Amino acid sequence: MRSGFKLLAKLLALVLFLLYTPFFEGMRQLVESSHFLDLLVVRQESAETSFSLKGQLNVLSVPKQKEGSSVVEQTISTSQHPVSVPQIEDKVSNGKRIYIYDTHQSEAYSSGETVLDGAQLLGELLEEAGFEVVVETNSFADYMNANGLNYNDSYLVSANFLSDVLVNYGPFDLIIDFHRDAVPRESSYVTIDGKDYARMMFVVGGLSVNSEQTKQISQTLYDNIEQIQPGIMKKTMVREAYYNQEMSEHMILVEVGSDNNTFSEVRNSVEVLAEGITVYLSQ
Repeated sequence: MRSGFKLLAKLLALVLFLLYTPFFEGMRQLVESSHFLDLLVVRQESAETSFSLKGQLNVLSVPKQKEGSSVVEQTISTSQHPVSVPQIEDKVSNGKRIYIYDTHQSEAYSSGETVLDGAQLLGELLEEAGFEVVVETNSFADYMNANGLNYNDSYLVSANFLSDVLVNYGPFDLIIDFHRDAVPRESSYVTIDGKDYARMMFVVGGLSVNSEQTKQISQTLYDNIEQIQPGIMKKTMVREAYYNQEMSEHMILVEVGSDNNTFSEVRNSVEVLAEGITVYLSQ
């Protein structure tokens, strides 16, 4: 009986010690900073009606245009219309599929166009090459405003859209997060044979569980592009970040030019980028 009382007293003393020391506060901070739990929240919230992207997804299919047609067919779903998978013609011998989006949709070039225009252009070129392409056109800013989020939540927002797209439109053979850099003019372009190109760079999230796969894809594309037009690529950057690359083994993040590039220069580089991707997906 006495030994049982002593054991109970020790347990009570231990509980009091933990309550009045930084132990619980430290555990709380650790949990709050855990990226794994961030991802868990993403998946839980995207499944709830109040945070669901279903019915809000707004994607643009970029099918190959028919001879003599200048109109790009669009399949768009908004909150007022049910989501429907884009009807894409069966025209690709290898059936490869690509999803392109922009985590930072407001990134602009010196001539006024944004990375959304760059993603659209890349999608059209890849469709012309014979791939099935889905380009994200929904406004992430509107979604942030509607859900009390801000620019610092950009990757959380794009992760939610990506998760929903994978469920409703996936799988994809390549997922591209299209960005632009913010560097001085002299670092943003290169002139080759009298033609100006926006310099490009792949960025790898070194903390992602798929970092090695992302590095491999980026290196292959880097090699392809350098063979097509040497000198327009910057060395691939690996950063202590995630960039949502843990969500797929087939993801890349590419920065095309900077805020000091014209869209003409971006177009020249995107054409080479599309060629490099075509070589990669045709292997």
